[in-house]
Amino acid sequence: MRITTIHKIEIIPVQIKLHEPFVISKGALTHARNTIVKIYNSDGIYGLGECCPYRSIHGETQTGTVAFAKDLAALLIGKDPREIHKHVALMDRMIVGNASVKCAFDMALYDLVAKMDELPLYAFLRGDRDKKIYTDNTVSLLTKEKMVEKAIKFKEMGFPVLKIKLGERGYTNDVERMQAIRSAVGDNLPLRIDANQGWNYLDAKRALEAMKDLNIEHCEEPIQAGNTADQIRLTSSSPIPIMADESVFNHKDAYKVLSQNAADLINIKLGKSGGICNSMKVAAIAQAADVYCQTGSFSESRLGISALVHFDMAWDHIIFHDLDSPLMLSEDPVIGGMTYHKDWQVTVDDTPGHGADFDPEFLKRFEILIVK
Repeated sequence: MRITTIHKIEIIPVQIKLHEPFVISKGALTHARNTIVKIYNSDGIYGLGECCPYRSIHGETQTGTVAFAKDLAALLIGKDPREIHKHVALMDRMIVGNASVKCAFDMALYDLVAKMDELPLYAFLRGDRDKKIYTDNTVSLLTKEKMVEKAIKFKEMGFPVLKIKLGERGYTNDVERMQAIRSAVGDNLPLRIDANQGWNYLDAKRALEAMKDLNIEHCEEPIQAGNTADQIRLTSSSPIPIMADESVFNHKDAYKVLSQNAADLINIKLGKSGGICNSMKVAAIAQAADVYCQTGSFSESRLGISALVHFDMAWDHIIFHDLDSPLMLSEDPVIGGMTYHKDWQVTVDDTPGHGADFDPEFLKRFEILIVK
């Protein structure tokens, strides 16, 4: 039997301006500086992946992702694309961390192999076609007045859930922000908060206690990732469930956090775990622990989020969905892929792979590095 091999890999660093700066406790982002990986097999079929490195979270830059991508691509030429687990292990041996660029290769491999099997990615992952997925929308960390204005706008747009960025040291301004937002949007709209490690233990404890009556679904990463001792005592006493985000990059982190009761929930991001392969392991550990999860994003386009939706469909304990990053981009260069509906349900179709591709005219604006 003839084995199809990896014939060519294209690496394309792109830049997309955001509608407005996206602000979290770690700083502001004005552009999505993403790296695209396109893997061709010897039959001319290709799979696409995307990563969006956040320097303050991944410790990666776009320049760094491109440099490592060239080295990794050279090693994959001639290999069997179906051996995804083997290729992920190779990436992990080559360099520690660097989950963002690894995600782009992993995503492209899954897209390619699902196309080779003529299956939509969710079916390749044995997912549930009937699962209902609705995205939230995120309010940046701004002045109280601007955050209230954004929250009202998003409510009027029909979003079923709002995610609010917090994490200002001193915590009292954050409490005032949330009290004002809750008052403005009413009692029935679900709210989530994300401090992005901005508080210390004392600020977090006081902030969460002060917000206990605001009907908040959960709080993401309130204190510094890696501070397990404080995470454990905060999780045990918080009136609001604690969701681990930056504390859980991979399955080893998930086991550590959940086995020590350092969080109640986990936020899974393909770009944090190094792609679908390792994210499946995170999801499996959470499922074994009977813990609910959320799918989250960085600043990926609809292509990266399409792959994430397919992954989401494979797990019934992923019940929270933060899939709004493409809405923040000033242009949509993606053809096909996931669709936002009027009620903010997110769906994909049965196109083989993740179903998304980049507009060739968009890609012509950027340098394309070819390894073959």
